[in-house]
Amino acid sequence: MHVVIIGNGVAGMEAALQIRAEAPDAGVTLVSEESDHFFSRTALMWVHSGQMSHRDIEPLERDAYVRHGFTRVRGRVVSLDAASKRLTLGDGETLDYDKLLIACGSRPRPGPWRGSDLRGVGHFVTLQDLEWYERELHGGPSHAGRPPRPDQHVPSSRPDSPYLPREAAAEARGSLSKRPAVIGGGLIGIEAVEVAHGKGLHPHFFIRDEWFWPMAIDATEAAWITERMRAHGVHVHLQHEVEHLEGDAQGNLTAVVTNHGRFEVDCAVVAIGVVPNTQWLADSGVALDAGGGVVVDAQQRTNVPDVFAAGDCASVRWSTGAQRPEQLWYTGRDQGRVAARAMLGQTGHAATYRRPTWYNSAKLMDIEYTTVGFVNMNQPGEREWFFEERGAVRSTTRIVHTDTGVIGFNLLGRRWDHSVLMEFIDAGRSLAYVLDHLHEAAFDTELVPPLVLPREAR
Repeated sequence: MHVVIIGNGVAGMEAALQIRAEAPDAGVTLVSEESDHFFSRTALMWVHSGQMSHRDIEPLERDAYVRHGFTRVRGRVVSLDAASKRLTLGDGETLDYDKLLIACGSRPRPGPWRGSDLRGVGHFVTLQDLEWYERELHGGPSHAGRPPRPDQHVPSSRPDSPYLPREAAAEARGSLSKRPAVIGGGLIGIEAVEVAHGKGLHPHFFIRDEWFWPMAIDATEAAWITERMRAHGVHVHLQHEVEHLEGDAQGNLTAVVTNHGRFEVDCAVVAIGVVPNTQWLADSGVALDAGGGVVVDAQQRTNVPDVFAAGDCASVRWSTGAQRPEQLWYTGRDQGRVAARAMLGQTGHAATYRRPTWYNSAKLMDIEYTTVGFVNMNQPGEREWFFEERGAVRSTTRIVHTDTGVIGFNLLGRRWDHSVLMEFIDAGRSLAYVLDHLHEAAFDTELVPPLVLPREAR
């Protein structure tokens, strides 16, 4: 059997490794337009800040493809002929398959405003985005000793590819960015802000909502994070709707214009989300949801025989009944493993994707953030228990619960073991039980004083 996997991100690589473990003789071909090697996309900010190298964010050794007998193809897939089980690449070459896994990920959502194509406007999602943003702020790699990268340009790529090299305004002007801007909240936005701050700059941060990241945190939590950003010199602009971007006669970005005025900038990261990278499937017969996600069942199968999908581009069924992608590292990992087993003909629990209890963690500037379960999702009968700690440690603890038990946690300022919090939810523990046992999930370092919770809170 010959399996072709489009994409060498976490979903594609986990599927390839699972297939090799269970079917040593299967042929496995991985096609990637973005990069030669599998890398951790969530660590791009650490490369930009000079704390890690490109090799540091590659989870596998570079000889992994050879050791596992994978065939690697660097190119862009432009069409799928499902009837003949054949893919066509941008250079005209074709690939035949017995089973196909679409794991082509997502692409940055482009700015909808006039001027979004100016030099100096970019994103912070792909390897090519990283290299562009480094050139704008540093004039090149942000730290010495980075191993040389292979040419990131695939000649067969179309002009709309998210993996094409981007010209930097800093190079055209002959001076590095001094007034960067980030448009759009969320994790990618605050990461782009942090690396600019790490360069010693004071970026503008334009957020259209009433507070930062309302889909994940509430007004009280956001106020604290905004306070910390401003204390670090970030110009946070709330409820600013971008109207257009301005440039000079040479096509370089010069200003962001919002409903509150004109702000002079010389670089702008557009961080308004990502969309499935699936335009090439438009005429393939593969069913897509309204947002472009590849619709799959619990075995990661599409509506087309022998075609599967996993990761950011796969539209899965959520526990709420919604059908849409889950754009998280660990869900892509899990979906890739399920897809591999299903492609090998397995059935049962191991070849069925069951969406796990949601969790995520990050560091928002210098504030630890952990979330687990249903938070900000307005579940029937939910109530909130909230406590804000102000003392040797500043933190917030928000626990969402119903009559049947705790269903979610949003925690800022301390470190927590999400696996313990997940056990509380999965076991249906009551709020009283969780308050008595929350210390079991504490993951702070030795000298951090323990959290003391009151019995009553908001």
